[in-house]
Amino acid sequence: MTDIKQALGEIEAVVGPEYVTDKDFMKAAYSRNVDPAFPDRWADIIVRPGTTEEVSAIVRIANKYKIIMVPRGGGADLVGGSATKGGILIDLTRMNHILEVNKDDFYCIVECGITWGALVSDLHPKGLTTGVLGPGSGYSATIGGGLSNSTAGYGSTKYGLVPDICLGVEVVLPDPEGTILRTGVAANKYAKPFARYGVAPDFTGLFMGDVGTMGIKTKAFLRLAPNPPYKAGRYYILNKNDYGKVFELIKELRSKVGDGLSDVIVVPQPVVQIQAGMAKAKPPKRPRLTGSVFLLAFEAFDERILEINIKQVEEIMTRDGVCRPFEFQEIDLAEPLTKDWRFTLEYAYHYFNRFISIVPDTISCTTCHKIPISFIKDGERMSHAFDAKFRTEFPDKSLSLFATVIYALPNGNCVFVGGFNSFNTEAQQPVAMKMWHKKVRAQARYGGAHYWLGESISQSIVEAGAYTPEFAAFFKNMKKVVDPNCLLSPNKFHVHNYDEIMSKYEEKDEPYLEAGDKS
Repeated sequence: MTDIKQALGEIEAVVGPEYVTDKDFMKAAYSRNVDPAFPDRWADIIVRPGTTEEVSAIVRIANKYKIIMVPRGGGADLVGGSATKGGILIDLTRMNHILEVNKDDFYCIVECGITWGALVSDLHPKGLTTGVLGPGSGYSATIGGGLSNSTAGYGSTKYGLVPDICLGVEVVLPDPEGTILRTGVAANKYAKPFARYGVAPDFTGLFMGDVGTMGIKTKAFLRLAPNPPYKAGRYYILNKNDYGKVFELIKELRSKVGDGLSDVIVVPQPVVQIQAGMAKAKPPKRPRLTGSVFLLAFEAFDERILEINIKQVEEIMTRDGVCRPFEFQEIDLAEPLTKDWRFTLEYAYHYFNRFISIVPDTISCTTCHKIPISFIKDGERMSHAFDAKFRTEFPDKSLSLFATVIYALPNGNCVFVGGFNSFNTEAQQPVAMKMWHKKVRAQARYGGAHYWLGESISQSIVEAGAYTPEFAAFFKNMKKVVDPNCLLSPNKFHVHNYDEIMSKYEEKDEPYLEAGDKS
């Protein structure tokens, strides 16, 4: 009997026959993420544990037979993070319970397989919120996935990234013992998980943004906040397409309005033009689209404060004729007017997803990365220079955009939610993958901070030579402590084993900037 068959039998004894399989039709169902570049990848075993203890037992069995493991949440991953060729795919979505909502101390305890939709739908009627409402992949995404990818989402301008609301986790280490730990204040076995810092070093951070390489998160302790009852939305369009002005306006909004804005979203002019071309109900007159569009969402506990913030933003945005108020009815008569704007969970989901794949029948190779807001203009220029230099290397009929959305985050940084699209065909997959890696390497080298790393992005950062030798060695040493057999998500970051050095995978790329341009 093979090791896989032996492991399958032992896992079945742990979770029961209904929650583990090696059937081909199930392996096919789990073989893809939401991207156009990876081929189908079939695991050997699919398992759906129901408890932390079951996860620990599965990890012990995997170590016994030296079988690789990859954890999976909602499966809406865009960067190859939640599928595996061979090995054990651990689907955590059975672990989907809210274990505690503490309305007095403003935290909750949830299992990491719960979806953002289920959690937010439970919290909002109670007058509570997580602030950030989950990643752009939608409400079917899981809490564990949001933590593993350090994602941004609706509310992140005010509340930060998903790990910023995390007070600690319960995690199963991929070591031979399947060690179970709690981090944050919950590392004190006598304490409730009411805070992140104290008791011990901040080991929570080891498992944030790790894309499932350092441990398997089974429970999360999340910070809650009262949900402000008064909300509003306003849109403005630049009268001139100037990304230097985009930076100046974001800076001033952050400085003068601050937390009065839950979301500051900038839709670049080319994307607005594409949306106008795809409108359901086009207006009789051609719209005058002079620049990027700002989508601004307000929230407050007092309606008077809300109105003050709206007025202050109006003064900032329209001063010296830099912007004018904008209505999406100017490009699509089916869109509501801002005076009728109401916050809904549907709006919070669709604000991002309407831009993730703007050309029908294609899927995005996403290159989402953070930059300082002062770099917006240079980032846009350098992205266009890259695309122009390597235009012939993109997939057939591909559209590349430096950002479909520029999303402001706290502390003077923002996300370029960009990428290029491709048809999901066998012929285009290797072309898309090669360009995907090359584009991410260029962004890493201009100082971009990618966060949705998965397999494709994490490997590209290593290929760019972004890590110093000291950091690369530290990274591998830390992983070796928690995963001595290198079994958990071994392809990410090119950590295929512990004998190779990361610099082995560095790639040299042809320059794309003009001589003398060092920015």
